[in-house]
Amino acid sequence: MKRLTDVRYWEAAWREGARASRLRLYRDFDYETVRLLRAAAGRGRAWVLEVGAGNSRVLPYLARAFGYVVCGTDFSPTGCQLLSANLSMQGVAGAVVREDLFQSSLRPETFDVVYSSGLIEHFDDTRAVSGEHVRLLKPGGRLVLIVPNLQGIQGAVIRRLAPPLWSKHRVFGPEDLAGYLRALGLESVRRGYLGSFLIHVGRTDEWTVVKRWPRFIQALIYWSVRLVNGGISFFFRLSPLRPHSRAMSPAFYAEGTKPREENIIHRG
Repeated sequence: MKRLTDVRYWEAAWREGARASRLRLYRDFDYETVRLLRAAAGRGRAWVLEVGAGNSRVLPYLARAFGYVVCGTDFSPTGCQLLSANLSMQGVAGAVVREDLFQSSLRPETFDVVYSSGLIEHFDDTRAVSGEHVRLLKPGGRLVLIVPNLQGIQGAVIRRLAPPLWSKHRVFGPEDLAGYLRALGLESVRRGYLGSFLIHVGRTDEWTVVKRWPRFIQALIYWSVRLVNGGISFFFRLSPLRPHSRAMSPAFYAEGTKPREENIIHRG
């Protein structure tokens, strides 16, 4: 299996202006992400694991808002430090484990919910990396995988303006991901798009076309896009409308339940 990113890539990414921060649900994508995970975990003292949790703001929010027992893993030292800082900022306890998913020290079948966001698309074998998530999930537990939607407008922007960034992603859609989960034996599989609108244009070195523009043009585009994102996302956050779509949504998801032993059909 080929990794499309490595530790050095993520260390550089997290060091680029990263600091402790908390999740504020003014963007409809963040709001819908929390809703999705809340529905998966339910009420009560659920054990929730985020894989690839470097600098996660969602995991601390889940612990503070719903009382879940949370754990995050990542192979980036800086990512783990930022997650620890985010947990402290929220005033919640949580385990932070620095390790490679494929060499995990965590006990199998431990967590009620296992999820990742923006992780599995960085591997060329989506089924294999998804299977490592399933291994850590209790029978009857729920797997939730969230992936950037690169088949819509955001993908076209990245492909045109940031070819190095585009090359670090495997492009597929929610139907493909749902198929992988069914192939892994998960039940009650659902999939869909997540968020109504969010476009990102960066100014890091991976945005090679943007970096060729005059600096004032870079700044103008960057801040204009952020302003538009904020306004539209906040509108849909408050609106009853949920126009999630392949063209406009920033992400998609698939989720499924790991079957209990008594539900497994043994074939001779």
